[in-house]
Amino acid sequence: MDSKPEPVVPGAKVERYPALKNGRVVGYVLSSADFTVLYSSEGKRLGSYMWIEPSIALRIDEYIHRGILNVNGVKIEYARLVEDIPWPLLYVVKSVRDYSKWVIDKHGDELRNKTIMVNFSGGKDSASVLRTVVEISKLLEGVNVYAVYSHVSFLEAVRNIDFAIRAAEKIGAEIEVVEADRDLMKKRLLEEGLPFRGRRWCTYMKLRPIKKLKKKRRPHIIADGDRMTEAFKRFYRLYHMSPKSPRLYSGGRFRPIYVWTLLDVVKVVRESGVVHPDYLDGLPRVACTFCPYKSLHELGDNAFRLVEDPGLIEAAMKTSYRRLYEQEGIPWDEFRSQHLWRFHPVLAKKLYLAKKHLMSKELEELHAAKVEEMYRSLWVEELPKAPVINPDKAVEAIASIVLRAYREAVDLAEEATRIVRAEKTQALDDKEV
Repeated sequence: MDSKPEPVVPGAKVERYPALKNGRVVGYVLSSADFTVLYSSEGKRLGSYMWIEPSIALRIDEYIHRGILNVNGVKIEYARLVEDIPWPLLYVVKSVRDYSKWVIDKHGDELRNKTIMVNFSGGKDSASVLRTVVEISKLLEGVNVYAVYSHVSFLEAVRNIDFAIRAAEKIGAEIEVVEADRDLMKKRLLEEGLPFRGRRWCTYMKLRPIKKLKKKRRPHIIADGDRMTEAFKRFYRLYHMSPKSPRLYSGGRFRPIYVWTLLDVVKVVRESGVVHPDYLDGLPRVACTFCPYKSLHELGDNAFRLVEDPGLIEAAMKTSYRRLYEQEGIPWDEFRSQHLWRFHPVLAKKLYLAKKHLMSKELEELHAAKVEEMYRSLWVEELPKAPVINPDKAVEAIASIVLRAYREAVDLAEEATRIVRAEKTQALDDKEV
């Protein structure tokens, strides 16, 4: 078992996505923070790009060394912002019914005659969980299932509410819709500004009504969509929980799909007919429209049109700017167009300065339309043929690919941090002398 500490890589939860054409993998793409990385069909890295505006990114490979992005003396810990998570191209799920029977063989005694609450966002992972748990309820005596969808007032697209309701109904589950306190959300947005990485107060606002519902309905079990390959931090936790064989249930927590690959999830969601419109728009995840963990290419002009009160978002953005970013010397126009509210002010300034320099260079461009097409292909193209393995072997099969990448990522992130800290210490020493 790996003894390294859990990584603190703050990248977004997006593994490599395969780009498909006629049932074949023609490449891979991942986006994290303001970076996108492209790979060949064999998984070889083709280039790293930094988004300078929502529609255009510039290639930055020549500026990256030992996990640090160094642009004209501005140093950013790239290795802590971009999680490169490869995973084996295989399926764990032959069919939802067969997989559900396997789950029942392992955990039937713990699930029988229980009420299961599914945290449901309408995204691919939560839809896969709901579909699986509903199937289990058809096969196992006394299992009751309901979904709960918590709408994040003002930050989330209004269309997500209707989609969540329709998706749950299509899967065959009861759904409870709750919402973050609207008055408090509005107050906090106007007084504090938008949530940012490291100060994501919106999560508390989203969970609060779920906790109230849980207290009222008292389910025996909570099911969620954790998967091993979403993020290194999640991989670390789930792998070390049971490094040899899947452990789907523990202490009232049910993770029925944590050994699924992205191919499994997409296959089941497509078969269930519950593909979220965000995926068809070329976005890699379903989240709040103004989520700080989105990449810049996910925040085009359409973002403001999706929320119920664009003026409130604009006002919150101005509050953020006045409170935390104006004193950093970042011009308002660049702050707004680059959505720098997503980052801590110190990192936001570094990103602004780096982008300003890069825009003066002749660098290869990557356009958002291409990236969106790659993400969209997973939902509209024929899925690739790949081996189907026994779920009992899934943890080892996934870890055989991810574990080495995880160790390398932690080493690189730690090295980048050591270098930056050493240089800061040296600069302070020089200043004192």
